[in-house]
Amino acid sequence: MIRYSKPSAGRRAARLALAVGVLLAGLAGPASAQVNVTVTRPAAPGSGAPLSLENAVPLAVPPPPPVRAPRPIAAPPRFVAPTPIEAPPPPEVAALPPVPPPALPAGAPPLPPPREAPSAPEPAPDVAVAPVEPARPQPPAQDTQTAALPPPPAAVPAMEDFSVVYAGAVTALPEDAEALVETAAARLRADERLRLQLRSYAEAGAETERDARRMSLERALALRERLAAHGVRSTRVDIRALGATAPDGPPDRIDVEFLND
Repeated sequence: MIRYSKPSAGRRAARLALAVGVLLAGLAGPASAQVNVTVTRPAAPGSGAPLSLENAVPLAVPPPPPVRAPRPIAAPPRFVAPTPIEAPPPPEVAALPPVPPPALPAGAPPLPPPREAPSAPEPAPDVAVAPVEPARPQPPAQDTQTAALPPPPAAVPAMEDFSVVYAGAVTALPEDAEALVETAAARLRADERLRLQLRSYAEAGAETERDARRMSLERALALRERLAAHGVRSTRVDIRALGATAPDGPPDRIDVEFLND
């Protein structure tokens, strides 16, 4: 192994000047001119001179490191085919002697004889089969009872649309209209398809349109409560509070109209 050291700055400058002088001498002189270059040999190693190619001393080569021998690789196990096993022979089955019945205790009744297997039935002889006539219905017996028929439905009272007239600024139902309300309730109970529409008008004692509508609503609600007392659901009675807008006739009244669903 040869070790080289980096030249110093002064040495590099001397070499550069030498190369420049050689170049200039070659350019200035003729081609046949000779250039004399003097090279000073450096001092021997150990004299303090910088290390160069001339005074370099090769170092001793170190011995190679010890290398351990590789482990031996074991050979794979040898494959051994399994030996097939033969099936054992089937066991021999010997017929056992019949087992005698157990001895009966003294005084016990004898056992019944064994039953024989039923034989196949013999085929029936060919016999002509006569057609069977269908059974005729028999008249009912004389002691049958007749079921009682339900009572006939009650007759629906005939009634047309009517009006309930109020006298003055009152909201209670007039006494003379009680019979009409009861008849109307009976007709509604007899026919579930019927409905009632109450068109209520009010004018007496009402200073504003709002007061007239409120009074007409109170009269219609009172009439619907009387119908509910006679068994008519309130959902079957429609109310229209119209206030002081009666087209003709008495201004304080309720027009009752029957409607079908």
